[in-house]
Amino acid sequence: MPEGASIDAVFFDIGNVLLRFDMRAMAAKLAWAVRRHPIRVMRRLLDAAMLGRIERGELSGAQIYALFQSEFGYSGSYDAFIRIWCDHFSLERANYALLRQLSRSRRVYLLSNTNALHYEFIRGRYAFPRQVDGAVLSYQLGLRKPQPAIYEAAVALAGSPPERCLFIDDLAENVAAARRCGLNAIHHVPGRDLRAAVGRLGLLGPELKSEA
Repeated sequence: MPEGASIDAVFFDIGNVLLRFDMRAMAAKLAWAVRRHPIRVMRRLLDAAMLGRIERGELSGAQIYALFQSEFGYSGSYDAFIRIWCDHFSLERANYALLRQLSRSRRVYLLSNTNALHYEFIRGRYAFPRQVDGAVLSYQLGLRKPQPAIYEAAVALAGSPPERCLFIDDLAENVAAARRCGLNAIHHVPGRDLRAAVGRLGLLGPELKSEA
């Protein structure tokens, strides 16, 4: 990877980079609400075809709600469903602080596979969606990582060549795809020190490296 002076824009994934995302907790809450086994609910949530439709924005919030009504017999209100569907994030404070620090010297963006319900919830609860320079979101574009076109959209948004962009994600396949598209990329393993990985690229000045 190039030294930090060569990087103009940094793209952060949301889930398990800026926010801890607990799929099991959501599945457990949904399973309790529909009186089904959590493993069955988890399998449905992780079904590749369904997840793809949700994250490409092919299913609205109301349609996701209707799906759980029809498939699992969910009888709660739409508002109750939204709370179960969304209320399982928690802020990765160190990584959020890193985003804020990088924003002092570079453009910072979001690049995430997500859905409208989650993103609206996140916007209402956390500050970072309003503090970045822009966002590339799967449900808005009808594209998902690791599709090359979503990285091309990110590069176009940044207005910089891919070799001057850095992408941070928790999934190896998304990182590999970004690199194939010419971006620099960091595979962030939750629990590891992202600041150290970014610092090794020279993106943090001495005064920023020392900050908590």
